[in-house]
Amino acid sequence: MSRPPLAVGTFGKVNFLVLGKGRVRAQVGFRDFDGHRRSVSRFGRTKAEAERRLRTALRDRDSAPDEGSSGDSRLATVATAWLAEVDDSDLATGTKRLYRFAVQSYVLPGIGQLRLREITVPAVDRLLTAVRTRHGPGAAKVTRSVLSGILSDAVRRGAIPTNPVREAGSRRTHRRPTAGPRTLTVAEEYQLRERLAADDETAKLDLPNLVDFMLGTGVRIGEACAVRWAAVDVDAATLRVEATLIRVPGRGLVIQEAPKTTAGRRTIALPAFVVDLLRRRQAQVSTAVGSEVVFTSPTGRLRDPHNTSSNLRQALNRAGFEWVTSHVFRKTVATRLDEAGLSARQIADHLGHNRPSLTQDVYMGRGLAAPEAATALERGR
Repeated sequence: MSRPPLAVGTFGKVNFLVLGKGRVRAQVGFRDFDGHRRSVSRFGRTKAEAERRLRTALRDRDSAPDEGSSGDSRLATVATAWLAEVDDSDLATGTKRLYRFAVQSYVLPGIGQLRLREITVPAVDRLLTAVRTRHGPGAAKVTRSVLSGILSDAVRRGAIPTNPVREAGSRRTHRRPTAGPRTLTVAEEYQLRERLAADDETAKLDLPNLVDFMLGTGVRIGEACAVRWAAVDVDAATLRVEATLIRVPGRGLVIQEAPKTTAGRRTIALPAFVVDLLRRRQAQVSTAVGSEVVFTSPTGRLRDPHNTSSNLRQALNRAGFEWVTSHVFRKTVATRLDEAGLSARQIADHLGHNRPSLTQDVYMGRGLAAPEAATALERGR
């Protein structure tokens, strides 16, 4: 009666042969990952030592290409496959670049050579703690995000049963209680705009108008720098947010024909003060050389969001608003809309967020201007 074939990655009975004093061979038939059965041997001074070395060799055996479908696969293998999927996805170019940077700079150097079965919750915690200590909470956040994506891919491949990042990410120890987001009050907003307008250096960089625009729309700084006149309808007082400005290695500044997220493509209503601002700029453009985008750099080229953020940081410091960033402008807009009684769905649509809930995402209207938003943002002017 023939023996049933070994399952892939398993072996039969270990046989020992004493070759001399202090030298023992342990040998076994192993069904390799390509389906072939091979004889594998290891030696030791005793049977126990020879068998231990044999089992270690079998555990670490890589006789066939590793496709990331086993717990013995290394994380680096699955990470490479995951990055290939990211490159083929519809994610924004900047997001793809950020994910690749995080994988290559944090994940692979930290735990890339660990086998999937060795990546436990403590291992994930150690990596995230190290990244947070050396590079800051922002780096730790993106590291956790990409690592979760990689290990979710491993779960789908059947290599591991669960994603350990989820458990690590749910821990709340060593976290300080956080207050709600700090935003500009109406009085602070007025004071900030007044100080920026009175700063000659800030005015020379055309930042006061850009800040007014962001405080009146809630768009991201990359979206603001990418706004084209073709997307503005001053008569209807609406703006189509449909692009963002990014820097691509080897190409320079490029208008990416998609916002940061799928929900970011939207049409928003403009308050009267933003419409007036755009009319003034439109009149200036018509008598000058002209430009495709609304907010150019001081030299008339595409405006680099990174450089603009740096210039804005200095301007805000001089104005006495060291705690404010361009993202505070978005939070301020969200607060104004909330105070005016707009629904969570309307606010999410205005800002280009996917949430607050799946039901609302799927069954409620998307991408339409909400006149109430313009009215709310006009108050206090």
